Amino acid sequence: MANVIPEDIRRSLGRRSLSRFVLAGSIVALVCALAAFLALLPSYFVLTESLSGIAPTAVPVSATQASADRASVTHTNTLLSVLAPIVSATTTPTDVVAEALKLRPAGVHVDQITYTAGSLMLVGSASTNVTISTYRSALAADPMFSSVSVPVGALAGTDGGRFSMTISGSF
Repeated sequence: MANVIPEDIRRSLGRRSLSRFVLAGSIVALVCALAAFLALLPSYFVLTESLSGIAPTAVPVSATQASADRASVTHTNTLLSVLAPIVSATTTPTDVVAEALKLRPAGVHVDQITYTAGSLMLVGSASTNVTISTYRSALAADPMFSSVSVPVGALAGTDGGRFSMTISGSF
C-alpha cells in the first residue's frame, strides 16, 4: 500500500505521526512531574510546620565528652595530614620503588629503601664505583625521576662500595 500513496502525502503523514508522538510524550512527562510534586507536597508542609515553631536547643555536653571529641578530631587531622600525600600522588609508592629497582644493574644490592612523598632514598652496596655511577645515570634518564643525587665519596670509591642515593620526583 505504501507504493500507492504519493511521496509528499507519505511525508505529511510521517510528520503528523511524529508530532502526535512528541505531544503524547510531553503530556506523559507533565503528568509524571505533577504526580511527583503532589506526592512531595505533604512532606514539605509537615517539615515547614514542625520547624517553624521549634527553636534550636543546645544539648549539654560534659567536659569528658568534649575532651574526647577534641582528641578524636586531633587524631583524624593527624591521619589526614599523613595520608594526604599518598592519596594525591600520581603514582603509588610501590610503582616508584619497582621502577627504581628495575633499573638496578648487576652488582648493585639495595639494603634499605625509605619513601617519603616526592623523595626516595636507596641505601646499599655495589661491587665498584662504576656500577654506582651506571645506576645513577639510569635513574636520572628515567622520566619518572627529576633528580638523582649520590654523595661524591660513593662515586669516587672511597666508601668501600657503600652508597646512598636520594631520588626526587613528582610521585
